[in-house]
Amino acid sequence: MTLRSTNTPASQVSRQISVGGMTLTEGMHAAGSSLPWHDHAGPTLCFVLDGAFAEYVHGHVIDCRPSTFKITPAGERHWNRFHLGDVRGLLVELDPASRAGLDLFERVLTRPHHSEGGVEAVLAHRLYAEFRAEDEAAGLAMEGLLLELLASVARSAAVTRNPAPSWAARALALVHDAPGERHSLATIASEVGVHPATLARGFRRAYGCSVGAMQRRLRLEYAARQLATTEWPLAMIAQQAGFYDQSHFTNAFRRHLGRSPMQYRRAVGRPS
Repeated sequence: MTLRSTNTPASQVSRQISVGGMTLTEGMHAAGSSLPWHDHAGPTLCFVLDGAFAEYVHGHVIDCRPSTFKITPAGERHWNRFHLGDVRGLLVELDPASRAGLDLFERVLTRPHHSEGGVEAVLAHRLYAEFRAEDEAAGLAMEGLLLELLASVARSAAVTRNPAPSWAARALALVHDAPGERHSLATIASEVGVHPATLARGFRRAYGCSVGAMQRRLRLEYAARQLATTEWPLAMIAQQAGFYDQSHFTNAFRRHLGRSPMQYRRAVGRPS
């Protein structure tokens, strides 16, 4: 694993690591700057940590904000405009020739992908936490998380081939827009106009998990975002995310992300 660090006036690279056929770069782009039309020799993964910007590609605009995760295929030309303030992000550049196992994800890496939040944001936050860690296991952990991310994108692509019913999409919107609310299956089913049993079966068929599992993911994603970007105490984050108490929150967070909330905050919190 090699570590490099460079800086330019409009774009600052605070940390760069190469490991296992991938190069990870944490960078800051200054407000008002832009990256003119460019492409990359290999596929890239980008995760927005702070700030928001616009990416222009194929005649349309992608709005990127905190917890945006996207994949750009090799050779795809794009232009980035950082007009809404400073932006901090993690870029992963892949070299399929030297990264074993990427051939399994050829379909994923040759198609543009863009997501907001969800399990991919949680995995990307974990990848960033390992990127910031300085121990011997970090490289192996990052390689594993990269494959988990690509597998998640592959699953989401498979789901989108079978569009969700409109009521399932409304149910997802309910838990997505207010992850801290203590929804019950019956109240969500009543809100979208179906029987609870229909909701339970149809939601799992559409999104690959139960309503409860999706709500838990979204709560933990919300909590991870607050840990990384605010100084709120754990008790407040637990309450805002919908957990019964701080102990319940801590245990669920450790099971899902493999570390306690405080360990996560130290690993991915805004650098001083």
